[in-house]
Amino acid sequence: MSVKSSEHDVLFAEHEMLKDKYETLRTEHETLMKTHIYTLNDLAKKQREALVAKEDVEKWENKFGELQTKLEKVENEIQDLMTLDETQMNGVDSVCAAVAENLNVNSNNVPNNVIEISDDDGGNQSESDRGHSNTEYSFYI
Repeated sequence: MSVKSSEHDVLFAEHEMLKDKYETLRTEHETLMKTHIYTLNDLAKKQREALVAKEDVEKWENKFGELQTKLEKVENEIQDLMTLDETQMNGVDSVCAAVAENLNVNSNNVPNNVIEISDDDGGNQSESDRGHSNTEYSFYI
């Protein structure tokens, strides 16, 4: 029986050593937890929060970019309107002037502010007069 008793004593001694080692490791772990505060769950939570914050920043950067593009478009339209108003105040409507230029409007030697419109480059209505005998295309300003 002494063999069994000595085996039992060895196992009990190993158990006590392992128990002491466990207690030491547990105490060390608690100290590390207090020192470093974070656990894996805490780190995962912080990563999720950082990802959400990054997505929010990207969303607002995109929104800001869209608003900036719209602002530039509005500023350009305002500038165009101001230019248009200035030309109309000066008595020149650039759109009408460009159309009149393209339509070969001839205001030379025409009495009473009548503008003749010709479809040929010479402005003498020779092309229009071919199909229409002595028909005059004109309007008053």
